Amino acid sequence: MKGTRTQQPAGDRTGPRRPSPAVYRRRRLVAAVLAVLLLVGLGFAVAAVVGLLAPEKHPVADATVPAPTLTAPAATPAAARAPKPPKPAASPSESACRPDAVSVTAATDAGTYPAGAAPILTLTVTNTGESACEINVGTSQMEFLVASGSDRIFSSVDCQDGGKDYLRKVEPGASETANFTWERNRSAPGCAAVASNPNPGYYVFTARLGETSSEAAVFELE
Repeated sequence: MKGTRTQQPAGDRTGPRRPSPAVYRRRRLVAAVLAVLLLVGLGFAVAAVVGLLAPEKHPVADATVPAPTLTAPAATPAAARAPKPPKPAASPSESACRPDAVSVTAATDAGTYPAGAAPILTLTVTNTGESACEINVGTSQMEFLVASGSDRIFSSVDCQDGGKDYLRKVEPGASETANFTWERNRSAPGCAAVASNPNPGYYVFTARLGETSSEAAVFELE
């Protein structure tokens, strides 16, 4: 008796299905990324091992030294710390007049002054040497002094507001003159207040320039 074989219809056949091309592409991409990461990791590991085994290196100074420039030469540390030498004191001018070649005279524009008239005091400095030289004829060197006996009446330096230097070249035998109008008042050192004014009588005027003083010039106040 022949067995009966059951035949399945062709349309009902089933079996494993092959992946699509997109799936293959994704799998290949993942495999490539994993391979790259593996290579990178191996590279870092090798570098770390080489760094541990390599001898330690110390930085060395550059063997080349820049050439110094004329405008700004390099200074050594010792020179930079050394204090600067003091400037030499200013020496007197070689063309200045010698003290013994300078004379000072005092004069007034009148011998007697009526009440209310202000005497004009004159200081004259002369080069008595044989060659031209410089004389400081500035107000820093001048003094017009009026006295009566031992009583110091007035000095132009008492209330002077800062004297100034003025160098003047004076020829042999030539003179320089300065005038000062005295208002018949008293003064005191430091420009201190003085209550009284000079009384009528005889007075003595003395001129001074630096260390040189004149002879006295006598005049009368009425």
